[in-house]
This record gives sequence, C-alpha cells and structure tokens, in this order.
Amino acid sequence: MKTSSKLGAATILILLALLPMNIACAQAQKQQVLQQSIKTTYPTKDWAISDFVVTDPAFGAKAEPGFDNRAAFQAAIDAAYKSGGGVVYIPAGNYEFRSTQLGTKNVRVRQGRSESKKDFHFEYVLRLHPGVQLRGDWANPEVNNGKVLGTILEVRVGKDAPNYDGSVESWWNDGQADNALRTTYTSIADRFIEMNAGTGVTNLSIWYPEQDINDVKPYPWTLFQTQGDCATIEHVTLVNSYNGFNSAPSELHYVLDSYITALNKGIEVHVCTDIGRIENVRISPEYWAKSGLPGAPSLADVTAYTKANGTGYQMHRSDWEYVSYLHVSGYKTGVWIGREPGFADAPNAQLYEVHVDNCGNGLYVEDVNPYGILISNSSFGAPEDGNAVYFYKDFSTSVQFNGVDFNGPVVSDGSDGVVSFESCTFSEYRDYALKMNSGNALLSQCDFKKNAGHVYLGADMHTLKSVNSGYKCNLKVDNHSTSAKVEVITGKKYFFEPIPKNVKTNIDVHPRPASDKVLKADLARATGFNNNRPVKDVSAELQSALDAVKAAGGGTLYLPAGRYLVDNPIKVPSGVELRGSWDVQHHTQSGGTAIFTNYDGGAAGEKGASLIQLEAGAGIRGITLAQLNIASDGYSVSNPRKTPFLIQGQGPKVYIINVTIAVGDKGIDLASYDTSGHYVDYLGGVPLRAGIWVGGGAEGGFIRNMQFNPHYGSRLPEGGQGYPEVFMMRFVQSNCSALKFADVKNQTIFNNFVYGSVYGIHFLKDAITGKYPGKMTVIGHGSDGCTYSLFVEDADKNTKIVAVNSELVNTKIPNEPVRSYVLMGNEVNTSKVHPDAKLILYNSAFWGSPVFGAIINNGIVSFQQANFTRSGTQGIDVRGGKAHVYTSYFAQKIAEPTAGNGGYARLGGQGKSIELTNNYYISGLRFNKSGEGLIYGSDKK
Repeated sequence: MKTSSKLGAATILILLALLPMNIACAQAQKQQVLQQSIKTTYPTKDWAISDFVVTDPAFGAKAEPGFDNRAAFQAAIDAAYKSGGGVVYIPAGNYEFRSTQLGTKNVRVRQGRSESKKDFHFEYVLRLHPGVQLRGDWANPEVNNGKVLGTILEVRVGKDAPNYDGSVESWWNDGQADNALRTTYTSIADRFIEMNAGTGVTNLSIWYPEQDINDVKPYPWTLFQTQGDCATIEHVTLVNSYNGFNSAPSELHYVLDSYITALNKGIEVHVCTDIGRIENVRISPEYWAKSGLPGAPSLADVTAYTKANGTGYQMHRSDWEYVSYLHVSGYKTGVWIGREPGFADAPNAQLYEVHVDNCGNGLYVEDVNPYGILISNSSFGAPEDGNAVYFYKDFSTSVQFNGVDFNGPVVSDGSDGVVSFESCTFSEYRDYALKMNSGNALLSQCDFKKNAGHVYLGADMHTLKSVNSGYKCNLKVDNHSTSAKVEVITGKKYFFEPIPKNVKTNIDVHPRPASDKVLKADLARATGFNNNRPVKDVSAELQSALDAVKAAGGGTLYLPAGRYLVDNPIKVPSGVELRGSWDVQHHTQSGGTAIFTNYDGGAAGEKGASLIQLEAGAGIRGITLAQLNIASDGYSVSNPRKTPFLIQGQGPKVYIINVTIAVGDKGIDLASYDTSGHYVDYLGGVPLRAGIWVGGGAEGGFIRNMQFNPHYGSRLPEGGQGYPEVFMMRFVQSNCSALKFADVKNQTIFNNFVYGSVYGIHFLKDAITGKYPGKMTVIGHGSDGCTYSLFVEDADKNTKIVAVNSELVNTKIPNEPVRSYVLMGNEVNTSKVHPDAKLILYNSAFWGSPVFGAIINNGIVSFQQANFTRSGTQGIDVRGGKAHVYTSYFAQKIAEPTAGNGGYARLGGQGKSIELTNNYYISGLRFNKSGEGLIYGSDKK
C-alpha cells in the first residue's frame, strides 16, 4: 500500500503489536503491503492512499522524455479495476503519451421508419473503468504564481485529429418525457481520458506541448464522461486543452476546484439528468500563459485567440445543473445556455456566484426550458463592443437575476418569456443598459449607475414593470412599442431587504486526521464481479483495528475495495478516519469499498445504537453502506425494515465525506448530540425514512452536496456484487423526511438535492434541547418529487430561514391528496409557528403538480422573485399569517377564480395579509379573498 503518510517500518510494527493476535498474524503475513508512504510534494486536502502506483515495476511508467506511458498507465488502471476499484497514483513528474487505443460506440441510428445499431470508431489514450480514480501530486496555480508543477501528463498525440469533436445523428427515448423519441446527436469523438461511471481524475495537470498559439490545431477532448453516474474532476489544471471536459448523456458529473485554459470549449454538458455540479472552477487564458512551461505564449496572444474563438462553459439540456463559483474571463462567450442539438430540449439550472468578465457575450442564452434559470450574487461583464447578457430569438421562458452586477448591456431578442431583475446593478453600458426588443421584464430595486439610457423597449415588447429602480430611483425608458404595458412605481413602502451577500458555503480547512499514519485492514471480504456477499462478520476485528490506530496516535484505517459484513455497531475513535477506496463521490453502480449489514438495532429496534458511531473529531470517507435485509425476511419494498440511523455523530467536528447509502432505513443522525463543526459533503443514496437530521444545539456545521435518489437502490455494479436490488420510489415519497434542521446555529446548507420525499427540507423544534430553528441560510436546495418540498413545522419569533436559488417540485403521488411547494405550519394559525417567524425565498423556481402552490398557516413568508411554472388550483394560499410576493412570474394560465377558490393568490378568512408587488401574471392578476385580511401592493390597484 502507498500512502501520503510518513509511516515507517517501526511504526508498522507498533501498530501490529497493538492489534489482537488474529489481526496481527494476518497483517504480518502481508506486511509487504505496508510500504514506504508516498510523500507528496504539494499540500493535499486529505491523506493520499493508493495500492497502485504507475511507476512501480509491475506497471513501468516513466517520467522521461520520449517514453510513451500509455500502456503503463492503462495497466495500472486495469489492475485497480480488477481488484474492485481504487486510486491509481502518479508521482510528480512529466509523463508523455504518444499512442492511442481504438474504441467503439454502438449507436442507434434511423433511416426513414427503420432503425438499426451501428458501430462507430474513435480513438482514446486512457480508459478509466468504473471504480478507478487517477490521482497525482498537484500544485495550485493560484498560490504558485501561475506555475504548473507536480504531476503533468503531456499529450503528444491527437494533433489535428479529424474526429476531435465528431458526432452522428441518432435517436433515443427520453426517459424524462414518457420515453418520447428524440432526434439527437451522439458524440463519437476522440478523447484523451475516457471517464466511465464512477471514475475520477484528481490532483494533476494536463498539457499539450505541441500546441502553438500562432497555428492552433484541434485536439480531441481532454476529459470525456461517456455515460452512467458519477465522474469527478478535482484539483486539475488543463493547461492548454483545445476542448476540456465533455459530459455526454450521463448523470452526476462534478467538476470542482479546477483551472482551465481551453482554446475552443472549456466545459460542455449534454443531456445530464439529476444532477451535475460545477463548483469553484476558473476558466481563463492565464493558466497557459503563466504556466512557466516551455513554449507558453503571452497572455495577450492567448487572450486574442480565446476572445475570437472560445467558449468557457456550454450547457445544453441539463436537468437541475448546479453551477457555483464559476469564473470565466477572456472568451468570445463566457457562459452559453441553450438547446440540445437536434431537438428543442433546453436546460434549467441555478447559478450562484458566477463571475464572467472580458467576454464578447458574458452570458449567451439561446433557450431555457419552462422551469427557468436562477442566477444569484453573480456578475457579467463585457468589453465596450460586447454584451453582458444576450438572449437569442428562441428564448421564451424565464431567467431570473438576483443580486447580479452587469458591466455592459443586457440585450434581448427573445420571442417571449419573462426576464426579471431584483437588487441588480447596471454600469458601463453603451446606449442602453437594457435593450429589450420583445417579451416581458421586471425590475425591482435595481440601481443604474448612469442617469440616462436605462431601458430601451423594442416594437414587440409586451410588458415592463419596475419598482424603485433607476438612477436614484428615477428610471428612464425609451419606449418604441405601441402596445407595451409600462408601469414604473417608486415609494418607500415597497423597499425590501435585498439578497444576502458573502454567504460562506464551505469549510476553511478540509477535515482529515491530524496524524498521517495509515493502516490497511486485511479483513474477510467478498470480491470480484459476482453476486457473492460476505459471510463473516468482521465487526470485532474492525473495531480492534480502529482502536489500534487510535492507540498509535490517530490516523486512517483503510479498507481496500471489497464487500465487508459488519453486523454489530462499531465506534470510530477521535482522531481516526475510516476510509474506503473512494477519493471522490460515487454511485452504488460503481462498486468499490462497501460495508454490508443485517444490523437492525437488536432488541431496541430503530431506537438502538447506530451501526457506525463517530466520536468527536472522527470521520468516515469513501465508502458505500448497504442494509441487506431492508426488504427481506418478512419485509418488503412496501413495508421495509425499520432500523437505527446508519451513522451517528457523537461530538463536535465529526465528518462524513463521499459516502453512499445503497439502501438504508435512516442515514445520518447529527441531532442526538451536539456535533458543532460537523461536515457532510456528498452523501448520496436512498434512505427510506430519514436522510440527514441535524440539531442538538450544533453550531457552525456544513451539509453540502447531498444527493438522494431512489435509483441508488436499483442501479447495481457489474455482476450485482451482492447488493440488494430495491425499487423504493413509492415508499420514499410517502415516508421519507430527507433533511431536518432543528436547534442549529450558523448552519451552512449548500447545493443539496432530494428526489422523492414527503418533506424535502424540514424545520422543526429540537427534540433534545427543546429550542427552535434560529437564523440560517440555505443556498441552492432542490426538492423534486416531494409532497411538501419545504416544510416549516415549528418556529419561534427568532426563526429566520433564508433560502436562495431553491428549486421546489411536487409530483403526483398516490395517497397524497395535498401537495405544495411550501408549507408554513401544519394547520391554520398553529401555535407551533410564531406570527413573527420568517421564511424568505430569494430567486426560486416552482413546478410539477402542486394542489396549492404554497400553504401559509402562520408566520411571514416572502417570495422575493419566483417562477411559478404551475400554481396549482390556488397559488399562494394564505390561510393564516402573512405573505409578500415580489418580482415573480405566474406562468400557468388560469380562469377567473370562483368564490373562495382559485387564483394566483388567496387570502383566507384567518389570513392577515398578502402583498403583491411587481409580479407578472400570464392571465392577469387573479386573486381570491375572504375575511378581513388585507391584500395590498403595487399590483393591487
């Protein structure tokens, strides 16, 4: 085993001496596995662990000029795959690649009414099999004066390849649209590294030494996700790719903490479903220019080329794409959003802290699906002759900007739809800050830095509504439409609290054990691409090994790939990490290290001890958990077994990273103890009754990138590998509470997603401390297929929940007659929700099959910019308490309401008030009122 610790022979012997005899004997027999640790030259966020090092004699890679490393690297990758998965480590150095392999893509093609399957060929250099990750020694260019150092892969093949971005017209059935038959284009392009399901490329740089900025030649895609779930790119520098990363029809791509100079396209996404993530990625000409590598051109020369030819980030059809902290500078187009080639499907997405500057078009919007694009706390800039934002003629739906700064004009040639701006600023534009040639626009509390040239309305413009916007609230409109409805209103009574800025979304220092010692546990396990399950319970041996690592001063206990049976609870001691084969997020279908269990809590049942208990400062990383008996031995998918939480935090600073629950009754308990400073990042899976529950007075915790979807229980790895195959959609939708928050303070809740749940995200009184939720901010939450996508059950006068970029969706669910996006209080005027408790939703999207758009039974709910694609039979139903609705788009056509029913908004007999200000209603304002409450706002004449 190779690790990034300094674990020497003496330390190994100490660890072995601390183990019980049966473990010590097994380890002694395989002591050669514990070799000299890998010493990385550059800092890492975790301790690197690998059983497969490309420079070992078994593989034979060489960081030497002229040596072709393709065969050696592929041999290491193949060995890791055959062992069940793991990390292939590449020491610092320059590794050349001079040859390719031939791949085949079988494509469904049609001619007239007939169809067939046809093979197309492409070239690739390396193929990552499921469960395998490439990892090097990486230097962050941002902290090394731009220099590219460490592990560098030199691509010396593929120059001017004719198939550098090839595709073929094909047909497919869209599973998200009742299997509708689509004409599309399937990529058969050449690629450098092919990434299959459950793969990763991390901590390395890729360079094309023969590329010449004065004679640019196309090269194949550098990184290419082919299909399946989960491909991760982290801490990667693409020095001078022609095309960087391509995600073909797939799910769950994740590109983070990476730096790209791409001469043609940086990142391109096609047909991604639920969901892809881009986080903290910088795309700029500077990473080649400042690389310090031989032949690096000047920044001016690279920028001249990319501004004439390049696109930073290109998103075609993608469902629920999460884009955050993306920076693009110096391209022809910074961010491009539009249709899938061959048919009209376009994406919906939410963008947070996306910053684009010095691009011909900062944001180019060809088309968007009806659910819209949410863009918050971002900026788009262009040079004098460019556009900060441009809308093409095909656009006809919804884009919402909240807290966005524009440097340059926003121009729309869209055919229809609503573009809305709330708390935005406009500066350094040409003739007009907003040139809206058609469609509809909403402006709320927006600041224009010049005293003229604010808005131009073209002949086909339908509506402009503005509240408290302009230069010192004086808006200048040049109206060239004879039929546009223009409404400009000012007044202190319409001012609102703008979107919060500078929200912290990640921890300062990634958690890991203080000690870099690593012990590889040699325990009984099932292996191979078969359906075998482990038969020996290794709970006692596993606990002994964990305790031994603790006794040696802490560190990591590493479980190599395989399936381990753990039928009794274990406790991970303080300062110890339990770790599997995964350095990245992963799906059930990718195998790797797994803990199987039949543990059900014993006599205490679901109230029993958790299977994996984390003491203060302990962690678990890179493992899959599976409850084998969830639907057997008298239990079924409609009546699954009740068990305790699989993981429980029992003190501060516990962490759970890149853990997948293939299936389990309950996920993570962070509510029974004070787990202040907890950190959960990328928990995926299908918990049946409870996902992550947080409370106990915890302060300063992080819940990030949760990804719940029932398909984690039904998409199994090659050969089945012993996993239970369960289809739990119906049960989860009627029984699960995915995220619960009770007594927590300064909690970070970022980019989480749940598909299928009664409550997607749930706020309630703490069962341990008796206290209520306090102040918290939720960024980028998605609830899909839920009964109540967001539920505030309990709240006191100090509760203030702020949600930014929420996508809340209802689905028709059997036996669930009432569904709503938002539920504030469980009954009219409930005492469980204080009248002054606040829920504020900035920049939201709501769609699906609601019965009521939002049910407000008490408290104060504010909708600060929302796209109600569907409103339900009644939109915002204020049965008690108050509501404020600003800058929102009600897109569902409805008739005049009847007495007491229907309407975009309803104020019930016990509702106190509803404000309707600066909204767009496709059918005109439709509201309903009974009782003495007040309906007011700029829309209520």
